[in-house]
Amino acid sequence: MSATAVEPRAVAAPSPAAAPGSVRAPGRVPWLDGVRGAAATFVVLHHMWLAVWPAFPRNAGPWWLEPLLYGHLAVAVFIVVSGFSLALGPLRDGGRLPGGLRRFIRRRAWRILPAYWVALVLSTVVAAAVLHTVTGAGAIARSVVVHGLLVQDAVSSQAPNGAFWSIAVEWQIYFLFPLILWVARRRGVAFAAALTVGIVVVAHVVARAGAPFDKIDHLTPQFVALFALGVLAAQLGHGDRAARVRRPLGALAALAFAAVATFAVLAGSERTVANYFWVDLVFGVAAACLLCTLFAGGAARIGRVLGSRAGLRLGLFSYSIYLVHAPVVAVLDVYAVRPLGLPSVAHFAVLVTVGVPAVLAVCWGFHLLFEAPFLRYRDLRSLRGVPLPRLRPRPRLSANDA
Repeated sequence: MSATAVEPRAVAAPSPAAAPGSVRAPGRVPWLDGVRGAAATFVVLHHMWLAVWPAFPRNAGPWWLEPLLYGHLAVAVFIVVSGFSLALGPLRDGGRLPGGLRRFIRRRAWRILPAYWVALVLSTVVAAAVLHTVTGAGAIARSVVVHGLLVQDAVSSQAPNGAFWSIAVEWQIYFLFPLILWVARRRGVAFAAALTVGIVVVAHVVARAGAPFDKIDHLTPQFVALFALGVLAAQLGHGDRAARVRRPLGALAALAFAAVATFAVLAGSERTVANYFWVDLVFGVAAACLLCTLFAGGAARIGRVLGSRAGLRLGLFSYSIYLVHAPVVAVLDVYAVRPLGLPSVAHFAVLVTVGVPAVLAVCWGFHLLFEAPFLRYRDLRSLRGVPLPRLRPRPRLSANDA
């Protein structure tokens, strides 16, 4: 769900003649695949948890599974990662989008929309014909149009897939990214990130005033701030400053993660979910600091785990996992696991045991058919000439190119 990344140890310090805030580094960041894969897996487990204990935001399950209630935070990680990875290219060019805004939006659309639209059709068919969670011809048509136009966060409709809401948010953030870069070129990346966070906080305060301003919060504005923090992490984690900042930022990441966990324990799940705006911001700071630390060569053990073969493979099709897992989990739960009449914990254990391999298999197949071709071939003309046997992606076409 984000752009080409950079291998941390290949990062060179900018020359004195380089533009302010520029990053001079070719390559990719292998552990970034693992971050995406881990986040996608957590979202899958979250929806399995919801299938067994659907009282969200109240935790109706055992306390030791309560972290799975917070699947929203994995989406926050995706947004930070998106800002981080998409910023690497422009920051190598002094904060300018290679090829300009039109090329950027065209490449983003080519990357995410075809697979998303196919997933939308499949999810709608399953929701309407198999699960009966989207009913009525008018409601189905409205759902397809609203989700197809990526405005589901602003226009109400029945949801054929519970994971789709964030795709609209990220798509809309893409149009704000050039503005963040424009400010960064003039005042610095840190100023641009701070300004973005400040504007988002003001927008949230205005939204708390009530109707009609409350609709602002429906757009999840804090994710714009998280995206900007990802951009800042990409800028801080390179060059001479990297060695100086990685330890304090690693400590800040640990402190912010601990603060979110402590608040969740003390406040309870309902209050935590009700305050997702602030929780997301703190969690986003933690995620951005961790990315910056890893990019600067710190947290080596975490980097090795995330950059492992399993992490790379999972990250390769993390976008497909995110798009398609929900209907697979729902069908398995309704037609295979729930009829067994198991106690809740056993129900969850069976759903995970059966569901995770099934989700990975289905999503891998979806990736090969509907995502991989758009990773490898960057326009319709080149895609038309692809022989079917060549649709299998090479390992290098990982989520780093997402």
